[in-house]
Amino acid sequence: MSADQFDQWPSGLSSSDFSIYQPRRMGFLDHWRDDGWAIKAYGIQHRALDDNEPVVGDEIAEAASEHVSRLLPLTREEGSFYKTGFAVLHEGTLANWLLFQWWTHQDVWCQLLSYSNSDDHLTFVHSTRPLRACVYETAIIWYEQKSWIRHVLNGAPDRRAYLLDVMRDEYC
Repeated sequence: MSADQFDQWPSGLSSSDFSIYQPRRMGFLDHWRDDGWAIKAYGIQHRALDDNEPVVGDEIAEAASEHVSRLLPLTREEGSFYKTGFAVLHEGTLANWLLFQWWTHQDVWCQLLSYSNSDDHLTFVHSTRPLRACVYETAIIWYEQKSWIRHVLNGAPDRRAYLLDVMRDEYC
């Protein structure tokens, strides 16, 4: 394939089909705990917020936390012996996305993806679609990868230090 063939989008697409990137507010919500699990919870918001507004509301954060608790038995399939992870609740434009991720096999993170529709935003459903994360969510995933390396894969694993190392409110 020659380099000039890279100039063209596949048939039916054009550059105007893509949105212009707009930063979104994100931040740490809380530590979710259940049956020995400790999960760092983060939120991302698609709409503009005042400085004093929370990234996501308490009601949807509680619904997300309860949904993740119901997913915990599924973690045994791959390995959940550290009972340590993080979750990203993204209030998006078309749906709300919930990425529950946990560490296993020393340096592997697993993910279960769920969503809720805008017409029933408090009811999350586990998804089997081949989606992983959007450009906004990957900022938190990247932070968590570095935190796991810094605090756990350093020769002196420290779960407490990992769990206390949270990404503070930012825009991505």
